[in-house]
Amino acid sequence: MKYRIIFTTGYTDDIDSLTKELKCDVLILDEQGNYYNPQFITIGRIKGAFDEDMNCYLEDNLVILHSITKQTVLNSIPELHKWMFFKRWIPLTIDQLEKYFYPTDDWSSFSVTVD
Repeated sequence: MKYRIIFTTGYTDDIDSLTKELKCDVLILDEQGNYYNPQFITIGRIKGAFDEDMNCYLEDNLVILHSITKQTVLNSIPELHKWMFFKRWIPLTIDQLEKYFYPTDDWSSFSVTVD
């Protein structure tokens, strides 16, 4: 299986995602043409947002990493595939894709092949 990992706001370096400990501008495109929007976050960011007054911390398509860099995002794809994210997550509709991620001028993409 081959996936295309798209950074929809472009990719220059990891400073922003390392500082914010959050990356939500990533799309996974599968061979069937389905786009998925994982939310990459660090455990440190969750700890900061999860105070004692909260019962739980919820986020759609959540992927927790130790740190968020281009390489850790790309390295997570085989694990997501093994976990069968494509059966658990709902692909984006064309309307959602166009509303939140277009235009495509800034998109930077990388290929990841999974056995």
